Amino acid sequence: MKKPEISCIPCPVFLSVKAMYLFQALSYGTAPYPKKVAGQLQVLNFACWSIAPMWLGFALYYFNDPKLSAVVHIDFTMAAIVAGIPLLHRFGSLAAPVAFYAVSYPATFVVCYLLGTDSGMQIHYLGFAACAALIFGITPILPSLVLAIIALAFIVALEIFAPNDGGRLSEVAMLASFVACVLGTGAVMFSVVFYAISQAARSEAAAEFEYKRSELLLQNILPSAIADRLKARASKTIADRYDHVSILFADMAGFTEGAGQVSAMELVSFLNDVFTEFDGLVELHNLEKIKTTGDNYMVVSGLPVSRSDHAAAIVQLGIEMLEATSRMRDAHGRPVSIRVGISTGPVVAGVVGMKKFFYDVWGDAVNVASRMESTGLPGRIQVCPKTYRCVEGLFDFEERGPIEIKGKGKMSTWLIKGPRAT
Repeated sequence: MKKPEISCIPCPVFLSVKAMYLFQALSYGTAPYPKKVAGQLQVLNFACWSIAPMWLGFALYYFNDPKLSAVVHIDFTMAAIVAGIPLLHRFGSLAAPVAFYAVSYPATFVVCYLLGTDSGMQIHYLGFAACAALIFGITPILPSLVLAIIALAFIVALEIFAPNDGGRLSEVAMLASFVACVLGTGAVMFSVVFYAISQAARSEAAAEFEYKRSELLLQNILPSAIADRLKARASKTIADRYDHVSILFADMAGFTEGAGQVSAMELVSFLNDVFTEFDGLVELHNLEKIKTTGDNYMVVSGLPVSRSDHAAAIVQLGIEMLEATSRMRDAHGRPVSIRVGISTGPVVAGVVGMKKFFYDVWGDAVNVASRMESTGLPGRIQVCPKTYRCVEGLFDFEERGPIEIKGKGKMSTWLIKGPRAT
């Protein structure tokens, strides 16, 4: 029998898992703090766990030399202290950074004084100064500036007071120490800066993702052209007049009566299914959905970008909405029936409010469209005289006759039968 093949974890996945564990380790003790402070403390963790091995390495290198016993003791002690500094995060955001510099500055000075400046130990202060800006940040700049000035002061003091050669190292050992200090400090500085930049890149990528998500959300709330104007803040008020648009209202017949007979989850799920289908049709015809109110759905054609076929496009949308709902069933398993009303005329459109703002349209044509829907018939599209005159050559109609329209009196209306055969 053939043995089953064991697939290996792809290399990129393995590396990403390793990176995840490394990030978790470097995040030790930083979780309780704000994101910015946590990032700075993660840089400190990285610095501590990079520098501690250097102290340990020097201790092991000098271990068998009796002339360097004091240096070895300092190195071992510093390796243990620096490695454990992240444990101080529990005592506040400044405890670990202050402890790191409080022990590192004098210890480096003493070791450099004992070995001599030819050992290159003073170079560590350049690394400490560079890391200060990453660990303490630059707002405010004072802590980082003070630590950098102190580092320079220690370098100058060593050059003035410390011997070039403390007499504890041979010429070869002194050269090796200098090279090790240069390479070690350079490697730690590069690693810490690289880690800080990678963290900044992660934050920038997260910010870019959030920006794109907010942009998408804004575009879903407002037409693209209106959203661009709102972001540009060219004017405090966004209001435009459109002389030739068509408005559609759709409402589910019998929805209000049956809404109380189903659970909230079923009701919302049903409305979501219906309106998602409508949204797809609106996008397909490049029209503008304005809002939904309860089970009422409102669409406008001809704004914010004018189009000559505004009436024909929205009538075709209404036909396809009827076709879509004819294939649906409500929460009770009954066929879904909608009334559709359409009117044509001038409107004013604009953005209203500062919080939870919305884009809406106003005008007599909006009121007429609402009346066309409310006085219409289930499963039919009722249009006003202006819409009829715009599309009478494109669709077949059934004249309904004058009906009473609130605020308008008697008005002739038409029911659409479908596209006219060519």
